[in-house]
Amino acid sequence: MKHIKTFFLVSSLGIMVSGCSASDEEYSYVKSKDTTIDHIHGIGYPNNQGDLVIATHDGLMKYKDSTWYGTNSLKHDYMGFQPYKDGFYSSGHPEEGSILKNPLGLVKSTDGGKSLDKLALYGETDFHYLGAGYQSKAIYAINEEPNSEMETGLYRTMDEGGNWEKAEMKGFDSTSIGNIAVHPSKKEMLAISSKDGVYVSKDGGDSFTKVENSQTVTSIYLSKRVGLFSSIEEGKIQLYEWDFKSNKVHPYPTPKLSKDNPIMYISSNPESSDEWTVVTYNNDIYQTTNNGETWDEVVNEGKIAK
Repeated sequence: MKHIKTFFLVSSLGIMVSGCSASDEEYSYVKSKDTTIDHIHGIGYPNNQGDLVIATHDGLMKYKDSTWYGTNSLKHDYMGFQPYKDGFYSSGHPEEGSILKNPLGLVKSTDGGKSLDKLALYGETDFHYLGAGYQSKAIYAINEEPNSEMETGLYRTMDEGGNWEKAEMKGFDSTSIGNIAVHPSKKEMLAISSKDGVYVSKDGGDSFTKVENSQTVTSIYLSKRVGLFSSIEEGKIQLYEWDFKSNKVHPYPTPKLSKDNPIMYISSNPESSDEWTVVTYNNDIYQTTNNGETWDEVVNEGKIAK
């Protein structure tokens, strides 16, 4: 596989463990006292509970009933954060003072981050780019540096890291990517956003075709019937809805954003198909609950209301 640059916009189950924290307080989500969110590494709606969760450099945060909550301990730096029906998958680095190895490899949690199940490459690899099927639990990862099991390239696992297969990526001819999105139930369907458009695969990443009328795409999310992706074109940021059945692409109502503040993350509530959330490069967070008719800015440049 050719070398792929990432962050192009920015020139067998393991052992169940609880991370070590300086605090002896019972792990929980508490109303956030901080007024700023920084370094967002992923968003989504884990556990089929309908609550938005974001992964930051300093742990997880939850948005529920118009209020932000943060964890009171175990503030790990979750990279490649991917919610699924029973919890979330992630990679990254443990918080300072933790007994966990660094990097985390591939881990999962089914209790909101209270404990981590070490799935693969623990203490060896930090996957910045992961994609996971919300229902299927199929996982795709871009490995940027060789490790004990992988060369560089795109890999897939259908058994939570027990076995990995390297994808051939025929037809993918972009050199810079944004993210990986996996269909919630179709294990072999995934899409990759790139500076040259959206590339979609229906055979587990062995071959890709480009979605027509897609240009510089910074992020994409796949729901059951449609994909939503964000482009930079003609000096503006524009969301598009891609219908899988017709393969047609249509403009989607988009928050007003400056061209230097592109959308980096997109997610949809699996309990409500009309609810979408996007995060921008400047840490603005917008949410719609009526399929784009109106957008509410719930975070402005990382600042949350007290």
